Amino acid sequence: MTSLQLALVLVASIWAAMSTLIAGYTAVNATRDRILTGFTDEGIALSEKHRRIMYQNDWLPMKVGLAFVSLAFGLFLVFLPNLADDSLTLRWICYLAAVLPFGSFLGFFVLGLRDRSFIVEVLAAINDGSSSGQS
Repeated sequence: MTSLQLALVLVASIWAAMSTLIAGYTAVNATRDRILTGFTDEGIALSEKHRRIMYQNDWLPMKVGLAFVSLAFGLFLVFLPNLADDSLTLRWICYLAAVLPFGSFLGFFVLGLRDRSFIVEVLAAINDGSSSGQS
């Protein structure tokens, strides 16, 4: 592959990956907000059980998936120059471009742990309130 072809692959892959990550980020945050508020976007109340299921089956897999997609894309960018002619410039461009997905991975992972703690805390408070007869 020539350096120009590889540069085009790089631009296209960054565009596609960022579009995917932004859409995923929007979806995971909307799910988090529904779990925390206890209401759908239409204003319909969610039960505590439904909120737990959304956390376990929707939010958690999406957050982990986004983190690992970011990591995989970063690794792809690091190994991409090995497919081309030996160009030091292209290698550094790929390494520089890999900062974004590696940063996204750290953000999704570290901030995901923080979000997870908050969600678990809120769900525990709901459970404590409902088991003691409060609403």
